[in-house]
Amino acid sequence: MTPPGALAASQPPFVLHAAQEGLLRQVLAETRVARAPAGPDLTGYFSALARAFARWLAGMFSARPSLADNLLLAVGVFAIAAVGLGLGLLAVAILRRVRAIPARGPTVARLGWTETAKNAPALDRPGWRGEIELRLSRGDVAGALEALWWWLAASLTVDEAIDESWTTRELLVRARRPELLRPGAALDTLMYGRRSPSAQDVGACLARFEEKLS
Repeated sequence: MTPPGALAASQPPFVLHAAQEGLLRQVLAETRVARAPAGPDLTGYFSALARAFARWLAGMFSARPSLADNLLLAVGVFAIAAVGLGLGLLAVAILRRVRAIPARGPTVARLGWTETAKNAPALDRPGWRGEIELRLSRGDVAGALEALWWWLAASLTVDEAIDESWTTRELLVRARRPELLRPGAALDTLMYGRRSPSAQDVGACLARFEEKLS
C-alpha cells in the first residue's frame, strides 16, 4: 500500500480542465462583461499631439531666436492690415447706404400746379379728359398733370369736398379705391419726383387709370 504522502507528492498541485465553451458564453452573456478592448481616448490623443507640437515649436524658437521676432512682426503687420481693411469696408458700406437713401422730396408738387389749382375750372370727367389733350398739345406738361389729377378726382366718388392739396394716394384712400394705388403712386411720382416728366409719361399714366376704371 502506497503511503498518502507519497501519492500526494506524485500528483501535480493544480489540475487543468478544458473549459466548456457553451457555459463560458452563457456566463459572459448573463454578466454582460465587455469583451471588446477599449480604444484610445480621442481627447488624450489630441492632447498628446498638442504637447508634441508645443515642444517642437519651443525647440525651433530656441534654436532660432530671430524667428520669434519675425513672427511677432508678421502678426502685428497682419493685424494692422486687417483693421485697415475692416475700416475701409465699413466706410464703403456706410457710403453706399447714404447714397441709397432717397432725398426728401418737396412738400408741394415740384411742378407748382397746386398754386393754380384753386382756380381750376369746374369740369366733369369728359371735360377734364379734353383738357388733358389740350394742354399736352400746347406742351404744358405741368398743366396736363393738373388736369389728369382732376380727371381722376371727377372719376371717383368721394364723400367729402375734394382738397386740391391732397396727394393722389390721399384721394384714393378717401375714395376707398385701393386697386388704383399703384397707378396713383406713379402719378404722385410724376408730380413730386425729381425727374421732369414728359408728355409720354402723362399719356402712359392716363392709360393705366383708364384701364383700371373701365
